[in-house]
Amino acid sequence: MFDIRPYIKPLAIAAAVVLVWGGGFYSGQQVSATAAAVRLQGVQLAHEQERSRIATAKAGELAAALADQRQLAEQANKLGWKLLQTQGQLAQSQAQLRERIADATRNDGQAWTGLGPDSLRVYRAALGYPERDPGLPAADAGDAAKAGQAAAPSTGIPPADLIAHAVDYGRWCNELEAKFDAHAALQGGH
Repeated sequence: MFDIRPYIKPLAIAAAVVLVWGGGFYSGQQVSATAAAVRLQGVQLAHEQERSRIATAKAGELAAALADQRQLAEQANKLGWKLLQTQGQLAQSQAQLRERIADATRNDGQAWTGLGPDSLRVYRAALGYPERDPGLPAADAGDAAKAGQAAAPSTGIPPADLIAHAVDYGRWCNELEAKFDAHAALQGGH
């Protein structure tokens, strides 16, 4: 028969080497897997921190943009309300000026050949100027520089129509100025 005794010692050594090698290989695999897991967790943590930082920055940008939008909307609402109030005041002023047209042309009298002093005051007020100009002489209805140069009362544009035009034009100019002021205020230039 076959004698195994001479092979026991080499087989035992080979088995011990295989066991040591297998244990070392297994331990190495465990250490390597643990190290890889630690590195992966580190990369994942860094990635999550970066995403969190970016999200926080974006949230801050969005909050600032929302605050700016709210401020601009509030400013636009205030300016819109102010513009509506101004337009209402201009409409009221225009109605008052229209009421004054008949009185002014009646007070100027039929002898006046153009705009009389009352009509001129309404005309100036309609265009946004002071009614009385200290540089102009006082005039009464019927006064003319030279009576011979005066045209017949029925010729030309009637004073009431001329003043009505001034009222419309004055309102348009004042509305345009109010819109410009509102736009300039919204842009921060006024």
